[in-house]
Amino acid sequence: MNQGPNPYFPGWSRLLKRQRGPFAQTQPNDIDHAHVPPRVGPDLLSDKGQPSAEDREKTVIVTAHGFAATPFENHFLLDWLLNQSDQYLGSRVMLGGHGESVEAFSRSRWRDWQSPLELELRKLHKLGYQNQVVFATSTGATLLLELLSRVHFPAIKKLVLVAPIIEPYDRLMRAATVARHSQLVPSIANTFGEEYIGCWYRELPLTAIEQLDRLTRKTRSLLNQGLKLPSQLQILIVQSRREVVVDRRSAFKIIDGLIQNHVELLFLDSHWHLPILPRVDEAREEALKNWVYGRIYEFIERQELPPSRF
Repeated sequence: MNQGPNPYFPGWSRLLKRQRGPFAQTQPNDIDHAHVPPRVGPDLLSDKGQPSAEDREKTVIVTAHGFAATPFENHFLLDWLLNQSDQYLGSRVMLGGHGESVEAFSRSRWRDWQSPLELELRKLHKLGYQNQVVFATSTGATLLLELLSRVHFPAIKKLVLVAPIIEPYDRLMRAATVARHSQLVPSIANTFGEEYIGCWYRELPLTAIEQLDRLTRKTRSLLNQGLKLPSQLQILIVQSRREVVVDRRSAFKIIDGLIQNHVELLFLDSHWHLPILPRVDEAREEALKNWVYGRIYEFIERQELPPSRF
């Protein structure tokens, strides 16, 4: 089965076989992030200035993307949601250290990645937006959970987390520090399907992978201790059963670790890390994506919790 784009680092067995020199898949005019399709950068609601009284009451959907990516990851879903209701506003966050050169990415730390998300949420709070939903994919979800463990944003009512990475599928990610200090290789190649080849960094510096390892370790520790977020905060997790980037047990670690929140899980029969992206050549996956869009919309619109079974 074609796994398509596997962002991140499957196949760490290739690590020690990596030779110095240019990556074979790097193209002469490649700028690391072509953002195709589509060409998507940050688009922050806070940049639009003081909202009207009417806009303050609308639902603001803030998006945060994943490791080595850009806001393209949630572009399709966000645009679909914005088309469903004129009561929705969107704010696309670009993680720090992303969307520039591989060198800038390699120098950044996970708190640098998190900083634009925290800043946008603080600005939206100051501007008075009363009803916010944060939609985060993969590493963006991990950054969000760590942030909410430290900072309370009372206007955030719901979270939608797609493939949140708490446990990586490939445990050898934890060897990044050793591999970096060995100086055998500075980075590893990313893997892509043709459909989205311009949408992630082609090269993954070990320094960045090491930072991701540190972030996931810290967030695992928080969840193991029992993470207390505001009890009224509702959370939806979307996780593919057969993906090879995030260990599916990540979802259950979050469910068990959020000790006072209502958490729902959509456990999908899919092999995609991001089942929210269009799959024009896979009719079943495209239909599943559309179904997930509808379920997310229902979750955002729902005003009351479903009745307890007990």
